[in-house]
Formats: sequence, C-alpha cells, structure tokens
Amino acid sequence: MKTPRTLVIAASAACIVGACATGGKSVVATESTVSGTVTQTIVSSPPTRPHDLVMPDLRGMYWTDAEPALRTVGWTGVLEKAPDLTNSPYRPNQIAAQVPAPGQVIASDAMITLQFAR
Repeated sequence: MKTPRTLVIAASAACIVGACATGGKSVVATESTVSGTVTQTIVSSPPTRPHDLVMPDLRGMYWTDAEPALRTVGWTGVLEKAPDLTNSPYRPNQIAAQVPAPGQVIASDAMITLQFAR
C-alpha cells in the first residue's frame, strides 16, 4: 500500500491531468481508503458569460427600429437614453450616437446607451 504522501501526489497529478482531458471542466479527485485508488468526478456547469455579439451601427435609425434589430441578433440587454444632441447631422429622433461604438464586441446582455438628434 502507498504511503499517504505518495497517495496525495498521485491524487494531485490525477486532478491536473483529468482537468486537461475534460476540456477545462472541474475535476474532483477522491481517495478510497479500502483500495487506495484514485477516481475522478466531472462537474460541469453552464457558462457564466453570455454569448458575444458585434455591436451594429444604429446611427440614423429610430428607437422603434433599433431595438427589434438588436433583439433579432440575440441581444437581451437594456437600452438607455442619454441626453439628446443638438448639433447633429441626423434628423430629429434619429440615433446620433451610441455606446458601445459600432463594431465593438459586446456581451449579449450588455447595456447600450443611445443619444438622439434634436
């Protein structure tokens, strides 16, 4: 029978190798006092980060067009309205500025801030 020190090293090695073989999922190594063998249990959990999206260019659109367009690509976040812009090349009530900027990668549940032309 292996000494406890050797068994702990074997359990640690099994845990590291097991984690690599499971694609990064958690691995728990346990010790059986009867046989001295090491077993592994794979514990999986859903991803904690939502899917990423590329922020579309919403400038020139109206609120009633922008929100459905975002929902169509899988966005589930909240739209926030910032103060209107007075010196803008856009027509009144068109989106004149946005945060995040077009082309940025955002989480599907990210908050989007819009400014409208006055």
